Amino acid sequence: MDWAAIGRSVPLSVPERLSVDIERLILEGTLAPGEKLPPERELADHLGVSRVSVRDALRELETRGLIARKPGRGTIVRDPGELGDRFEETLVALSSLSSDLQHIMELRAIVEPPIARITAHRAAPRDLAQLRELVEAMEADVTQERYAELDRAFHQAIAQYAHNPLLTYINEQIAQQIAPSRASRYQTQERRRASSAAHRRIFEAIAQGDGELAEQEARAHVLDISDQIARAATDRKTVQS
Repeated sequence: MDWAAIGRSVPLSVPERLSVDIERLILEGTLAPGEKLPPERELADHLGVSRVSVRDALRELETRGLIARKPGRGTIVRDPGELGDRFEETLVALSSLSSDLQHIMELRAIVEPPIARITAHRAAPRDLAQLRELVEAMEADVTQERYAELDRAFHQAIAQYAHNPLLTYINEQIAQQIAPSRASRYQTQERRRASSAAHRRIFEAIAQGDGELAEQEARAHVLDISDQIARAATDRKTVQS
């Protein structure tokens, strides 16, 4: 882990900038659940900031439920949206009822748009900075694998910024189920351009605090993806026949 690579200068306070960057590593999976972060002093030295700034950033991430700080164990990355065992077992059981991608996309169309509406009213400035950077990263020329990582991180961040752990966890379960829709066979240049444009519209609506527009854009995005997947499946059947 190149800790010196984070902490870029943007219009955020130092602790906010650190929390945004470390959160990004968690959202993208670079920092996996259960992974241990360096001690505060070591992290401060790597980043060239004060221990107070590191401590404040970690406190913010702990409040958001992304890390756990325990005496004797250090700072550990938590599973985003981690909840009680009974609730987890219930959702896993529900998600296993169908692995059909179209069924899962229907679930996305029901769940994600209202989350975008809520996030438009609750997102903090540092949340908006994170979403903006994810959108800009997807608009750059990146590999298919990197785009899939950013795509998932963007949608997970929107759920995270609703500041409701139940919604975060539900969205994470859906993300695991829709992983095939981000596979390389679906990632055409046309779809990437359309998705990036849709992500930009969703972000701008959230940034404006326009919950109704954010919900509309999120729903349009999911339905468009569903249509693209359906067309791709039809094309494959035609070729195979």
